[in-house]
Amino acid sequence: MTSPSRRNGSPRTKRGKATEIPRRKQAQTLRHASSRTKQGEATGFSRSEHTHNGGYNHDDPSLKAGNGGLTIWTLQKMLQEKRYDELNRLFDNGLTMNSLPVGISAGGGGAAFDGASLFPWSIPFVDLVPYGYWPMKNMGIDLINGWASRFALWLWRGKIFFSSNNKNVSQGRNRMRKSPFDLFSPFVPMAKFTTMLLDSHPVAPRAKSNLVVLNYSDPTTRAYLVEILATQIHGFDVMVAVKGKYGPVFVGKTWLGKYDDRGEFIAHDPSKIIGYYFLDFNEAAVSEQREYHLDGSEEEVLDPIPHVDN
Repeated sequence: MTSPSRRNGSPRTKRGKATEIPRRKQAQTLRHASSRTKQGEATGFSRSEHTHNGGYNHDDPSLKAGNGGLTIWTLQKMLQEKRYDELNRLFDNGLTMNSLPVGISAGGGGAAFDGASLFPWSIPFVDLVPYGYWPMKNMGIDLINGWASRFALWLWRGKIFFSSNNKNVSQGRNRMRKSPFDLFSPFVPMAKFTTMLLDSHPVAPRAKSNLVVLNYSDPTTRAYLVEILATQIHGFDVMVAVKGKYGPVFVGKTWLGKYDDRGEFIAHDPSKIIGYYFLDFNEAAVSEQREYHLDGSEEEVLDPIPHVDN
């Protein structure tokens, strides 16, 4: 088994408003970043990381595997079984797409903390044989990952990607509970992000396909508690498309770090992730989620999904 440390109801509707990414903000996200990443190195968007003009359409029938193909729920099971090597192979060998996804996605995923990220004081002792075989250490990590994963799946059910004039730059929201303290709190669009389709990114040097990156440097919409926390605990998402049962499904990883004053992300340790997540924008997957995998909580949806005029 590979250690995580080596992981390189009817909904209510509310009409959405069209939004726009300021040109200055777009320019800020295209600053140069080194092709090599070291601990503490900036990992913002890079002007050298242009997007592919070619690639698959999201509705390409060849990407629909049919029965037996990957879904976010089979990927979720792989994560629960700690099949990190398989997830990493999928991430490193994804499909090159010709645009960002658009629309509502069904989501899954979970935590993948390791000993060094949870217990930094233990790093000097990891090479000691007795410490390496200390069962309480792994049991504690498993319990924390299990609890964090269950809480995340209760709190979050997917993402929404806005359409845009520029098919490689857009914005989006997360489908999250309005309150983390109410068991049946409704879901609302929150925790906004800027997203780009890039040829490569320093935190994912082994990925052979292009990448969708999600920047949360300005996550606040209505100052929900979860958004306030996101301004203090900074995450950065990268995902790739793979062939799935209903069409392309996305395998993503999340890093912890810090956004600087220019909105560029600096990973605490680019070699360590804190979790995996999985998205499927295909209508059949969203329908399956609504029919079989939700608890009946109401959801405020954006109708229509906003368009970014960029």
